[in-house]
Amino acid sequence: MTVKPIVMDAYNVDEVVDYNKLIKEFGASFISKKLASKIGHPLVPDLFFAHRDFDKIIEDKFAIVSGRGPSKNLHLGHFLVFNFVKFLQDKFGAHVFIPFSDDEKLLARGLSKEHLIKMDYENLLDIIAIGFDPKKTEIMMDLVNMKQEVYNLAIKISSHLTANTVRSALGFSPESSIGFQFYPAMQAAHILYPTYKLGIPTVVPIGVDQDVFVKLTRDVAPKIGLQKPGDILSKFLPGLTGTKMSSSKAETAIYMTDTPNQVKKKIGSALTGGRDTLKEHRELGGQTEKCVVCKYQNIFFNNSHLVEKCGRGELMCGENKKLLIEELNQMLKTHQEKREKAKKLIHKFVPELK
Repeated sequence: MTVKPIVMDAYNVDEVVDYNKLIKEFGASFISKKLASKIGHPLVPDLFFAHRDFDKIIEDKFAIVSGRGPSKNLHLGHFLVFNFVKFLQDKFGAHVFIPFSDDEKLLARGLSKEHLIKMDYENLLDIIAIGFDPKKTEIMMDLVNMKQEVYNLAIKISSHLTANTVRSALGFSPESSIGFQFYPAMQAAHILYPTYKLGIPTVVPIGVDQDVFVKLTRDVAPKIGLQKPGDILSKFLPGLTGTKMSSSKAETAIYMTDTPNQVKKKIGSALTGGRDTLKEHRELGGQTEKCVVCKYQNIFFNNSHLVEKCGRGELMCGENKKLLIEELNQMLKTHQEKREKAKKLIHKFVPELK
């Protein structure tokens, strides 16, 4: 299996990635109007746009797997995905399994165990604050409360994955540590654990750049007698600079723990589609397809009317930024209040971190 890397080097991710070509290469399907109607989420199919087998899986009980690599705090992109998972849990009564790949971060980035467990705690507060049902949500942190069944499943999977397959799919070199090269087996075990444990199929909401892990898992699942997982693919959420939002690049991201002043500063520097002069902007209108501020107004607040005003030159970039700052800060204020309350709920999800 060979997976071509996706290059993110321009401000408009939809122009960088040919999603039609990508979906054809991935062997996935665009979400149809019929399936979008069944899902009933406002960002389907515009952001969460493609899938494998979800049209079949949605007809019966299923589990959702959505992991987290806790090297930094959650940002808006993560928040968006976990809110989508919460929506699916509420609507379909789905079991949610959230594995924390802290051990992968230790292997891939050389981060200390102490730092990663601290970030486990910080990330968990944000996830609990979203409102998951503790009776239908299972959280596992590999370095804290790894389940024996998951490890056993990873060992079983590893016997059906060759080093050449993993290296070809993920671009590992022979110099990569054996721990890092083993980790795809652990990722596959995360994905298949609900199927192995509960006997129901899993669905993985995931960005197209991480889809390789689902493809590897779908290849190996029949070899160990389990149903292939499905997935729901999302487009890239543009960062503040226009490139992909990244936890490791603070200038691209709004973190869920950011202060009002940090949000003001970051949005103030965000990429827009404004013209060179106010006169041109009023006459020609803003280039909304390039504007991160407009994208956030649409994605997070459904403010298409503001985007249209910007496109007609009736709304200036500074005015749009000011409105977005106010909306984001109110959203973060509400979330951070719930995050504080989540400290008293941690024991319901991960007793080892209380």
